[in-house]
Amino acid sequence: MTGRERFSAIAVTIGVGAGLLVAHTIMAITLGKGYAIPVSIIGTIGVAAVLSGPVGAALGRRISGEQGGSDLPPDQVLNELDELRTRVAELEERADFSERMLARHRETEPPGS
Repeated sequence: MTGRERFSAIAVTIGVGAGLLVAHTIMAITLGKGYAIPVSIIGTIGVAAVLSGPVGAALGRRISGEQGGSDLPPDQVLNELDELRTRVAELEERADFSERMLARHRETEPPGS
């Protein structure tokens, strides 16, 4: 992700968060405590749950400047990727063969059976 894309993503995230906070504040003022207290509590618990999981860990790594991702050396990652591509190609060939065999079986099957 380039610097400009990263800045855009951060700006959109902050904008959406600020918009939600403003909308919640307006709704709380309009609807009163019966809305504000339960929704605020549920929202806080939801945010805490999300931030205590993998999303929070990823944000923490991003803020601290750590590089996330694989612990494997880049060459090993590329080798595994090539192996996976080969396996996917073999699976595609098998699926194509199975489709051809099914189509051939349907063509040779007498009608009404």
